[in-house]
Amino acid sequence: MKAYSKEKVLREITPLSDKDFFYIADRSKSEFTYPIHSHNAYELNFTENASGVRRIVGDSVEIIGDYDLVLVSSKDLEHVLEQHKCRSDRVREITIQFSPDIFEKNFVNKSQFDSIRRMLERGQRGIAFPMSAILKVYPILDSLSYEEDSFYAVMKFFTLLYE
Repeated sequence: MKAYSKEKVLREITPLSDKDFFYIADRSKSEFTYPIHSHNAYELNFTENASGVRRIVGDSVEIIGDYDLVLVSSKDLEHVLEQHKCRSDRVREITIQFSPDIFEKNFVNKSQFDSIRRMLERGQRGIAFPMSAILKVYPILDSLSYEEDSFYAVMKFFTLLYE
């Protein structure tokens, strides 16, 4: 495994706008080239057909399977997906970045959001979700980037976090 020094960690400026609840990128790719980085936004990252990729989040290093879903909800937690032994030329990656500010204290502390608040707290060290959770939210993930109505997209986003 590569050892990364703090000087090598890129501080990403995300495309997330102050006017948006979230930013979503749904990409097809054949390789992973983006360097280890951190950013101010929270991030939910899904990969499909990426078996053999090495996922590094903080001090956790894992080789992923065909499906992977990770939450990073810390401003300073470095993370990267490295090509490693992945040979697929048809990887799908969905990245959803969202501001910590959308969950202002009065909002996220409502009892209806308890599970989301706890998940975001645990995500400060990174959370890799099990396959059962990935399969449960896959239909939402699959359709979210194609939702044309921004209100319904936000509702799907909250449903995704809740589920």
